[in-house]
Amino acid sequence: MKALLFLLSLLFTLSVSAQRYTSAIGLRGGSPNVTYLNAKYRMNQQAYEVGIGGNLGAVWLHGNAYYQTELNDVLDYYYGFGANVGLGKMKQFDANFSGLGLGANAVIGLEHTLEEFPFTVSLDLGPGLYVLPRLQFGFAWAFSVRYVLH
Repeated sequence: MKALLFLLSLLFTLSVSAQRYTSAIGLRGGSPNVTYLNAKYRMNQQAYEVGIGGNLGAVWLHGNAYYQTELNDVLDYYYGFGANVGLGKMKQFDANFSGLGLGANAVIGLEHTLEEFPFTVSLDLGPGLYVLPRLQFGFAWAFSVRYVLH
C-alpha cells in the first residue's frame, strides 16, 4: 500500500513539474490589507485571475488579465491590468473609507511553480487608481500561493 501511494505521488509530481500549469487556486494577500481566495487560469501566454476576499469589515472582488511567459527554467514573469470593487469599511493606501470602492490596477510580477509539489508562488506589484469613494493613487503589492489543479 505504501509503495502504491509513493508511486502515485511520484507520478503526480513528475506530471506537474514536466509542464507549466493551466489552472490553480489559492490565496492572494498584500496591500492594501486584503486577502483573497483566488483562481488563475492560463492559456498559452495569457492568464486570467479572479478572486473574492476582504478584511475586517469589507468584501472585495478582483479580476486581472496578464501576459505571462517563461523568464528562465524556473521563473515566469507576467504583466497586465485589472479592476476591483469593494463594499464596507476599507483602507485604500493611507485613507479610511466606508461604502462602495472601485479601482483599477497595473501589475508586474514573478511566479515560480514548485518542481516537487503541485504549488505555485508569485510576487507582484504595481500602481493602483481608486475612483470611488474618492480619487486616490498609490502602489500595492501581493504575494500568492496556489495549488495547481491542472
